[in-house]
Amino acid sequence: MAGGRTQFARGAGSATGGTGVRTIGVVLAALLGDPSRLGQPVGGEVLDEARAILDHAAGSGAGSWSADEPLRLAKASVRGLLECPRRSLADPDLLDSGDLTNIVLGQIVDAGAKLATLGPAVPPTVAAACEYLVAIGDERVADHLLDVGAEAAEALLADAAARLDPLVAGWPATIDGQWWPRVEEPVRLRLAGGAVVVSGKLDILLGGPPTGLPGLVVELKGGQWHDSVRQDGHLYALLVGLRDGVAPAAVLSIAAADGATQLEPIRPEVVLHAAERVATAIETAAAIAAGEPARACPGSYCAFCPLRPGCPEGTAAHEAAA
Repeated sequence: MAGGRTQFARGAGSATGGTGVRTIGVVLAALLGDPSRLGQPVGGEVLDEARAILDHAAGSGAGSWSADEPLRLAKASVRGLLECPRRSLADPDLLDSGDLTNIVLGQIVDAGAKLATLGPAVPPTVAAACEYLVAIGDERVADHLLDVGAEAAEALLADAAARLDPLVAGWPATIDGQWWPRVEEPVRLRLAGGAVVVSGKLDILLGGPPTGLPGLVVELKGGQWHDSVRQDGHLYALLVGLRDGVAPAAVLSIAAADGATQLEPIRPEVVLHAAERVATAIETAAAIAAGEPARACPGSYCAFCPLRPGCPEGTAAHEAAA
């Protein structure tokens, strides 16, 4: 397994103190108070090797894409191409429809934590989080609350508060400006002259160039822990490293539904493994673009896959799991 884990705590407690989602606030406060805990960031030859892996993969799709019509990959499309190439061809909006409640809860928790990061001017309540989403032009939560009706909306907001309130209660009251706290931080990597674009948007980024402090990525998930949370953090560390010339020193992740919190140092092996995953996704997309049939790789996601009615493998897997 690439890299190591400084901490992985789920539910009732952890070695750092605190319970459940409070753990992330305890860990974050400790790291900001003593940046030496983050260790030495990765740069130099490791990032050069990672870029070479990606450049080689991008070359495999020569002729399939161009700077005018590039292959665009984000964390969800990378994950999709690796999990099930056939499912990756489905409409992304349809892929989200199976678990809409958890998606909405995740958006609210994510927005509340960002308000807590930006400072005490706006209390990070559920109501403020919903208003923040509308203010930045994201009206999916507001629309969903109207669609489900008053009673269901009240229950959903209560569930969101049960996830958000303990999380922000343990959050540092203020984050020193020297860390340059940023939310919704965009990062983009162009390969093969722009024919392949890999991009992401970090929930929270602290430190890193030009602050003189080690970088820390904070990733927030409203649902339960699954390994893709960790993989998303690795992808962001890779992209930030190739953008800035030095990778973030660590990724701090939280799954608010079950309180799982992970602090993972970004070691050279983590960066290279992330590059290999993206390279495999690019090569898979190139094969599909060249006319090869997209293979099916059944999994738990078959239950919500819009392509399942026409996918024998997915149908069989879903029926076997029922």
